[in-house]
Amino acid sequence: MNIAVLKTGLFPDNETVEAGINHLLPSCNVYCYDATGDELADSDWDRMLDEILSAERLIVL
Repeated sequence: MNIAVLKTGLFPDNETVEAGINHLLPSCNVYCYDATGDELADSDWDRMLDEILSAERLIVL
């Protein structure tokens, strides 16, 4: 299963969800993206969007 994780900084208690995501790592393709930085280029956003659109699940932290 393809899972995209988008870290936005919107949720202050994300440790539990991150522990669950770490549990999925051996059996799923997990792509994590940190959208909180100001240094992201247009190509970074394009890659994130491609992964989000192709993912079967999207988790927003």
